[in-house]
Amino acid sequence: MKKILLAVAAFALALPLCAQAAQEFLSPTGGESYTFSVTFDEIKNYFSDRNKEPSKMAPASSANVGEGAQETKDLPPEASDADAVAEMTRIAQDGNADFQYNLGRCYDKGFKVAQDYKQALYWYQKAAEQGNDKAANNLGCMYLDGRGVEQDFEKAAYWLELSAQKNDTLAILNLGCMYEDGHIGGSQNYDKAFEYYQKADKLGCAPAAYELGHCFEVGVGTKSNAKKAFSFYKKSADAGYGPAAYETGRRYLEGDGVKKDAALARKYLEIAVKKGELKAAGLLGTM
Repeated sequence: MKKILLAVAAFALALPLCAQAAQEFLSPTGGESYTFSVTFDEIKNYFSDRNKEPSKMAPASSANVGEGAQETKDLPPEASDADAVAEMTRIAQDGNADFQYNLGRCYDKGFKVAQDYKQALYWYQKAAEQGNDKAANNLGCMYLDGRGVEQDFEKAAYWLELSAQKNDTLAILNLGCMYEDGHIGGSQNYDKAFEYYQKADKLGCAPAAYELGHCFEVGVGTKSNAKKAFSFYKKSADAGYGPAAYETGRRYLEGDGVKKDAALARKYLEIAVKKGELKAAGLLGTM
């Protein structure tokens, strides 16, 4: 059992790292929840208290994930990844929504298991039915994209709404994208899109601030305003969102909505390159 526990702990340690890498390439028009929610403390508690109902374990915040990772960074992975996955699967089968969600993420992204969208869909739905907002968001994304299931905008909106009711910022953002694209109600609704982007932004969603920048740039649900567009792009960039860093750097370089500033242009374009925005490298090459 000790080897299994250490393997699961090491596995849980690696999950936030995988999540962080994925989040850097989040689509600017929406995205999934990339935070894995089970901490090492919760895993220890589960094994130390066999009478505890796993489904009643409280979901962890992203801050707790970081604490768990710090606490277990020196633990050796003495058992195989397959052993860890098997133990996680057993706990998920016992009804633990956090483990169900994490297992869905693993199958969704092919992390430590063969990528399998149908398995991802299965575990997301199990967790979502227990009220896990991240799972509901990701399940909605699968219906929206047609991954592992036939594309169904109505079901996508249903699950995203459930997640949004719990203030999952990415679910709110995704609903805004669906309104903008005309996937809710049969036609584009820019006013609703703008409303949802604003709500997600107020809750601290960096991609939502980016979308608001786009709204002010081209006049989606509001009047065009270059200065406001720049302010939201910069807000998103300062929160670490790659596409926004590119837009901010480009605007400093060209004087679009802001006074030209070569030093700040270079700063934000370099951030964008680090976040995977390769087109930013092209602009850097012109400086």
